[in-house]
Amino acid sequence: MLTYKEPPRGDPARSFGALNVPGTRVGAIVSIGLVVMCWFALPDARFFIVGTAFFGALLGLILYWKHRGLSE
Repeated sequence: MLTYKEPPRGDPARSFGALNVPGTRVGAIVSIGLVVMCWFALPDARFFIVGTAFFGALLGLILYWKHRGLSE
């Protein structure tokens, strides 16, 4: 008889499928590699990839400016 096993719970914010992507330099390299692979494998998703990168950079810059003033 087959039984259902609950999958192990991790932090869903740092998970890409079954691949855990840490918030370190190694995680940045893995993330860049995934973007490059998706860029060439999924040409229809290029507009989404560029838009996501733009809005992510914009949000990061806004948060950087906001939190930079708190530590000074």
